Amino acid sequence: MLQLKGIYLYLRSKVKQMKKIHLLSITLIFMIYSCQKKTENHIYQQKRLTGNEKTKLTSNTLIFEKDSTRGLFKITYKITTINDSISYQVFDDNGKKETDYVKDNQIDLLIKHKNKVILNKILIKEKFKNFINENIDKYQLAIFNINEISNSSCTFFINICVPESGNCFTFNYTIFSDGSEKIIELENEIED
Repeated sequence: MLQLKGIYLYLRSKVKQMKKIHLLSITLIFMIYSCQKKTENHIYQQKRLTGNEKTKLTSNTLIFEKDSTRGLFKITYKITTINDSISYQVFDDNGKKETDYVKDNQIDLLIKHKNKVILNKILIKEKFKNFINENIDKYQLAIFNINEISNSSCTFFINICVPESGNCFTFNYTIFSDGSEKIIELENEIED
């Protein structure tokens, strides 16, 4: 009888673990889906330019601006273009190889916790260069979103990608209420 009770308790704990994993999977799928929807209006509004149009690129163009207050945090950020042009190769409809250009981006980020400024900085892709084992100059800071806010921290979702490709580095960038920072690389996927 004692052995049956032990087996029952063991199976019950495994079922609880499976329920947690299932709930976590559903939550993760929902977060990924909602992050994809949020980013559609952000940095991808940039215009693709070709060849001679490179000189028409201007810096400090405001792409997106957000002001958000949640709980004890007030977050303000602006995404603007910067001087750096990133070139990449594409093929037109006739198979002719062309060089296109996009501007790189920066994030002007201001975070207050309990009305006290805990972070006021400009984020550029070089902040993440320790995670990127390739020439960072060919990458663009492509996506920046608020991911999650708790009472003690706020986390941002960041993608740094080669333009017009699936070659991206994805990060969670967390700012804690004391102003300390943490960067976690989520994945490094290269899509064909």
